Amino acid sequence: MDTPRTERLDQILIRLGFVTAEQVAAALRRQQGLGGRLGTHLVYEGCLTELQLACALSEQYGVPAYDPEQQPPSRDLLRRLPAGLARRRLVLPLALDSATGVLQAAAVDPRDTAALAELRRRLPCARLELCVVPEVTFLRLIDACLPAGDALEAPLRMIELPELFEAAGDEVPADAGAAAEPAPVEGHGPGVLLVAAGGFLPSFLAPVFEREGRPLTAAAEAEQAAACLRGGAVGHVLVAAEMAGAWRDWLRDGQVPAPRVPVTRLDAVSSTLLDAVAPYAAMQRSLLRALRLHATARADDQAALPPSDVLCREARALGEACGLERLAVDGLEAAVLLLVAAPPPAADVAALLADDGTGVDWTRTLADAAAVGFPWPVEGALAAMRQLLGERANPEEMGRREPQVATAGEVLAVVWRHHLHGAGNDGEAPGGGLLARADLRARSGRLARAEVIERYLSLLERSEGELLATARQQVLLVGEAPRVLRPFAARLAHLGYRVVEATGLDDAAALCARQAPSAVFVLDDGIARDVLQARGRLAAGAHAPLYAVSGHCEPARLLTLFDAGFDDVFTLPRDTDLAAARLRKALRAAAAGGRDDAGPARRGSFQAAFTAFAFTDLLQALAQSLKSVRIDLERGCGERAVVYLDRGQLTHAACGDLRGGPAVHRVIAWEDDGRFAVEPTADLPAPNIGLPLESVLMEGCRLLDEGRLHS
Repeated sequence: MDTPRTERLDQILIRLGFVTAEQVAAALRRQQGLGGRLGTHLVYEGCLTELQLACALSEQYGVPAYDPEQQPPSRDLLRRLPAGLARRRLVLPLALDSATGVLQAAAVDPRDTAALAELRRRLPCARLELCVVPEVTFLRLIDACLPAGDALEAPLRMIELPELFEAAGDEVPADAGAAAEPAPVEGHGPGVLLVAAGGFLPSFLAPVFEREGRPLTAAAEAEQAAACLRGGAVGHVLVAAEMAGAWRDWLRDGQVPAPRVPVTRLDAVSSTLLDAVAPYAAMQRSLLRALRLHATARADDQAALPPSDVLCREARALGEACGLERLAVDGLEAAVLLLVAAPPPAADVAALLADDGTGVDWTRTLADAAAVGFPWPVEGALAAMRQLLGERANPEEMGRREPQVATAGEVLAVVWRHHLHGAGNDGEAPGGGLLARADLRARSGRLARAEVIERYLSLLERSEGELLATARQQVLLVGEAPRVLRPFAARLAHLGYRVVEATGLDDAAALCARQAPSAVFVLDDGIARDVLQARGRLAAGAHAPLYAVSGHCEPARLLTLFDAGFDDVFTLPRDTDLAAARLRKALRAAAAGGRDDAGPARRGSFQAAFTAFAFTDLLQALAQSLKSVRIDLERGCGERAVVYLDRGQLTHAACGDLRGGPAVHRVIAWEDDGRFAVEPTADLPAPNIGLPLESVLMEGCRLLDEGRLHS
């Protein structure tokens, strides 16, 4: 019984001819991600029978293989054991001879001395006779012998549920295995890290995620989770309910890096599936957009308040660093938007700040938070924030009562205090001011716990280039159309830019002469002649990006602006977020002293998304203008294409392995999922398209319609 193992199980199985080396390798890969026993994986995958596994285990351990047909488990002996002991220790009592004192038992691991010692203590005997039983056989037998309630103490097992994903009556094609693989261009989705204490959840969820192209890795220890997150392939973290406390401790103690991806607590698979009427992420985005629109509608009252997008980014980052769950982190963003949507009613904001010190209309904010009904106590976090800002509560004591809500209140209080009172007050960039840091540290233990404040200061220091390189810079908006420009101005203000408005190019030129802005947006109002000469008129800001914004999206009109030398052209309100993102990227590149590689390489270039400017419309407009251009195209998944026009004639196209007309057809099939950048060129490759543009476009649209009919 105590004979040491002289040969590994995989070696025995291969030597006996039960499995191949390739099957063992595949099972080992699954074992690495899911845990569990090698033999169990091989049986579940159909590579091995239970009888074959029992024979191999018998040879490995040097004890007989258990045959349930010859000697079934003893229900009487099982009932004499404490609930869950047999499942937890993986042992089956078979018979106890009172005359000789011999106890016969089957064990999944006959060398588990702790399990055998506990069995002998519970069932006293003079001698123990052992045989070995495969885990899969053990689980089947004990399920039949013990009531369902005993399963609460069961070891977490592996199961496969492919039948859940096959519709009844559907015919599976012969090459279904190949068809199930993701398309080469799309690749696998980002991986999922599952933080769970045992094997049931990983074994249940891994096949589900694998079938949908999302590899799942399980971790039960901090070191495993940290290594997985640092690997960079994780797009989402699931935390099992029983590991939620450990996860928070790992983050708090720095054992695991704060994830920059969503973190979701998984309480129960059944409730998660049944309660998910719509994807949570989509509902969360919808709510936050609505709150952002509500905040934007009150943009006129917000001059004295911090920029909401900067607050949201920092609150989310600090909440994640403090170990808050996904729902709580999303609640922080909702709280920020509620704060900025309810500015103080007093006309003199400075007087209110001197009296209350918070800059918040608490009555309205708390009422709005309760009315929104977010599925996490946002109003509780806001109430905690109010007490902390007024130094009317002890953070330590508050945290003992409601840890998550108290931590969220600390996060909101620290970020709000920093931006309303300290950021940039001593002439340095927000986050870098010595007085701002001193102000927060002086309130340690009153505004928030010391570790929360230090974590926030550390985040600011690490993320200054990322979050604050473009904030607080001046952006000039030129035009007379409040309906178009006012929402855009509010959006830029939320991002932290100082927005200056000018009604015409004369006013704009005077402003540029006094102080060159970081960027200029000029409203196209009927393609007036002075707008087309904007680049020359705003000479003082020649080094700043110059963008055109328009309320119209006719291709010819936008191409005329493109010819006028604008760095980019956006249609509002459709491209509001695109314009803001493009601006931020350009200014970050300028701050770093380099060129924005994603932007135009020289005067006359032009780029936009398919949602603003359809690919077919673009080709037709360029053909009518008789231009020689190169068009670089990219899809959201990373697929790329290039198209050349020679004086308006479509001459060359390439997309992956496709060339000529089929490459153009492929880009048409992208529909709205794509972006393009147009650049004048005289360096044209050899033609690979001989058909007129209209013929190529018509064929591409026909193929697209056929694909929709068959999808």
